[in-house]
Amino acid sequence: MADNPTSRHSNRAVPGTDDSRLDGREDQFVVRSLARGLKLLALFTVDHPEWSLAGLVREINLPKATVYRITRTMEAERYLIFNTVTGMYHLGPSVVPLTYLAQQTSEFEKIAKPFLERLAAETGETANLGIEMEGAIVITGSVLTSHVFKSSLPVGRVLTDLSNAHAKVYTAYKSPAERAKALAKPQPALTPHSLVSPAEIEAELDRVAEEGVGFDMEEHGLGVCSAAAPVRGQNGTLIATVSVVAPKERFGPEEKERAAQAAKKVAADFSAFMGYEPR
Repeated sequence: MADNPTSRHSNRAVPGTDDSRLDGREDQFVVRSLARGLKLLALFTVDHPEWSLAGLVREINLPKATVYRITRTMEAERYLIFNTVTGMYHLGPSVVPLTYLAQQTSEFEKIAKPFLERLAAETGETANLGIEMEGAIVITGSVLTSHVFKSSLPVGRVLTDLSNAHAKVYTAYKSPAERAKALAKPQPALTPHSLVSPAEIEAELDRVAEEGVGFDMEEHGLGVCSAAAPVRGQNGTLIATVSVVAPKERFGPEEKERAAQAAKKVAADFSAFMGYEPR
């Protein structure tokens, strides 16, 4: 018997069928069905590793039958797996080789790893690497602590707020116009410790620029603290941030200062390795 979209999934009503948001491009060489499939695949993230058919339909704004055909094709090629018990899709084994290939060919992450390992060894805590992409911070590298602690910022996490240490460092060194643009965006109160007032955030950014280190004191997530420092390229451009991440129980005043100095020293050595010479 042929499958149909309602045999395994809920009959949730399909939203509007206007797919101009997805396919509003004029390039004659763009394969629309492939573009749709890639857009759908990109919905599977660290924060949202599973999706129902209804959820995919809602997010991608295409007809339910179209989304169903895409998911069935990806199932056939093992890029997606459908869990018949939960009714949810998750990434399949065909994605794994691509993931490893991307990791292996990322020269910058390879270069950064020894510095992260050194930072983790010196502090005994998790060390992370942050890269700014399209206005957001992406955690692209990590060396975990040997202590029992699960970092709230795993590799692949995308950060769009100013409550984390990485974003504070990047924003602190932006031009006045770019900083003003960042401060104009309302900031969510992720925890009771988050800074949401533009004046408070700007004062914190001034401190970061002066001291060369950004802190997250349970601002992004309760129970987790961090210290981040800037890594610069040969021309002085900020190309990455390295951070120490630890639970609040191991981030008292002394540990905080120790983490900050370690992050700054490793970041400075990393910058020198990349050809940066401070004026």
